[in-house]
Amino acid sequence: MEGLSGVGGQPTSSTAHRATVSVLARCAGDKTMTDFFSAFDAERWTFTLMDEDDTTLPVQQVGIVAVFHLIDAYIPVRRKGIAEAFSLYHELYGEKLKGGYREDKRMIVRPFSKMNFEAYRDYIVKTAPMNAVEFKCMSHLSLGHASDYMFGVFSPEGWFERIHKTFTTVRFYLPVEEISGDGKARFESFLLKCCSLLRPLHGAAGLGIQECHNWEDYQTMEYETAWAYRGVDVCIPTGNEAWRDGYSNLNWYTFLAHHWIATLGTPEELKTKLNDERIALLPYEWGTAIRAGDWPALGKAETDPTPELYVKVNNAIRSLRVQDIGSLHYGSIAGEIRFNPLTSNLWLRRFDRQEEIKAVIDESGKVKASERHVLRMLSGSPCPWPGIWICEEEPSQGRQTFMHNDLLPEVNGQIVTWRLVKAL
Repeated sequence: MEGLSGVGGQPTSSTAHRATVSVLARCAGDKTMTDFFSAFDAERWTFTLMDEDDTTLPVQQVGIVAVFHLIDAYIPVRRKGIAEAFSLYHELYGEKLKGGYREDKRMIVRPFSKMNFEAYRDYIVKTAPMNAVEFKCMSHLSLGHASDYMFGVFSPEGWFERIHKTFTTVRFYLPVEEISGDGKARFESFLLKCCSLLRPLHGAAGLGIQECHNWEDYQTMEYETAWAYRGVDVCIPTGNEAWRDGYSNLNWYTFLAHHWIATLGTPEELKTKLNDERIALLPYEWGTAIRAGDWPALGKAETDPTPELYVKVNNAIRSLRVQDIGSLHYGSIAGEIRFNPLTSNLWLRRFDRQEEIKAVIDESGKVKASERHVLRMLSGSPCPWPGIWICEEEPSQGRQTFMHNDLLPEVNGQIVTWRLVKAL
């Protein structure tokens, strides 16, 4: 009768084992979720700054923040992608948004009853490439207060980006409660769809500081929060030219374009380098997102200043990091403490070992140029990313354009090294 153990509704031993494992995994997941929210709630009021005139309204707080840095996003097809990402956000979380402002409407905050969602979506798509797109839609109709829900875009004029090498920044906010229960899977699905639509050069998502529009007034508090909670990211509205050369944010999710991630080797090689099953590689059409564990890490300086999985991701990808991040804030003007170039670059390297930091930043605060990555491929290799390439051995050959999977050619019958000059 042993052979009939699976008949009549009686589970086999293997089925029972799988069911037990599933239940245990679910229980472990529930405990991890509880641990995260308990830890967050215990610190919530430490990193929440309320308005002095109305203590019911925050001017700065911590929640889920996603930031995407885009190159050439003034092109119509890229602006269309921004509009589609905004539409997805509105579909999932739009009932929480109350209104917002547009740069072309004098940045006056208006409720949706006077300027609705469709007006913002059409504004993104119909604005000419040589004109800027700047707007925010928020859950608090105020420039002076932080919103739990926010979708914002700063996309400079095409001519301005070409001359000054700027880029487009897209950000959105959510409260941490949106990743509880089924919300976490919904958030990840939405995030990866945004990556496919926006095609970021780099970006990140996880715990971050949610600012009000007048964020400069509270940079001192942002500085304190960032150092007190190393897993809480600083995602300012715009970056600088150097951010085209390397990523500026590392978080629970970190996303990188294909031609950058290709410099780290194959997905299998990157998994081996990460060496932790808790870290997931999540490919999308234009790149890969790296998820550092099932839940974000606060990284409280007193107890967990270097979250284990964030450190592992940092060590695996830091050859792609921007060398000099510049200054995240304006520096001190009256003795108050804000981010300056030195402390910004130290913050960028907060998951490095001290000896590694000292090897790159000297006593004067100057950053050495020893960490930069360059994408090089030998003849016969499939081109990992469409772009303009140059032969290092024979630069007189001039720059050549290769598309994805084109075989990089030999020169004069010799195997040579091709270096990516500009991605397309």
